[in-house]
Amino acid sequence: MPFATVDDCRLYYEITGDTSKPPILQFGGSLFGRQNFGFVNDGFRERFHLISFDARGYGRSDAPLEPYPIEQRADDGAGLLDALGYDRALVHGTSMGGMVAIAFAAMHPERTIAACADCSLARCDVHRRTLFRSWRVMAETMPLDEVSDAITIQAVSADFVEEHPEVFENVRAIVGKNPLHTIRQACLAMEEMDLEALARTIRRPILFTNGTHDIMTPPRLAPSGFSAEDICKAVPEWARLHEFPTIGHADLLEVPDEAVRLVTAFFEEVISSKR
Repeated sequence: MPFATVDDCRLYYEITGDTSKPPILQFGGSLFGRQNFGFVNDGFRERFHLISFDARGYGRSDAPLEPYPIEQRADDGAGLLDALGYDRALVHGTSMGGMVAIAFAAMHPERTIAACADCSLARCDVHRRTLFRSWRVMAETMPLDEVSDAITIQAVSADFVEEHPEVFENVRAIVGKNPLHTIRQACLAMEEMDLEALARTIRRPILFTNGTHDIMTPPRLAPSGFSAEDICKAVPEWARLHEFPTIGHADLLEVPDEAVRLVTAFFEEVISSKR
């Protein structure tokens, strides 16, 4: 199995696709890890090759009993590129991974060709901070399958659930791979995160993709938060926002083909430009 040691932590990784094509470094979500991209990987491999990995605490990677802040996750991604011999990569993060993508683009601009921060934000408002705290409390007090089901119905629409009843078992299987410590630290990382100062320093092209009806990471937040829309206003020459108007949080699950087309077009636009 392929492992790389980054800052004394052994990370499991997979490189798939034609390595003569540009690389995408993927950051998965808070409870899903690298499996978050399962519905879009085949689409992205048509134009890119993929660097997928289990972040610290997830899957086959080491799970030290310590905090996992967003900035550390971004540094781990840069360390993985070092270990694998990549100078730069495209960056695609979804959900909490989108928050990591924001931090990565700001902290490691020399390693970032361009980034997509999917269904993400830079700082929670009170509503979202309370939501993620409720996940943490549920994980600490309830069976994990019940926690998984509660999060599933927050992520996808009622119609999608009824059209795809297998989604509950699929999500339970992925969430169940995580130690309780990892789930707790993921929630704490989102509750405590404040990436506004970093986001204002972004100087690499970054695309924000958010569902208009997302209750977890909407494109606009109450005043205490710092949203995708706020970042685009702060660095308009570098950031742009696309909204999926008919869905909530899980565009990679509900509209995977559209997500692939959109992100592919953005990455290819950046690659083909002299910017």
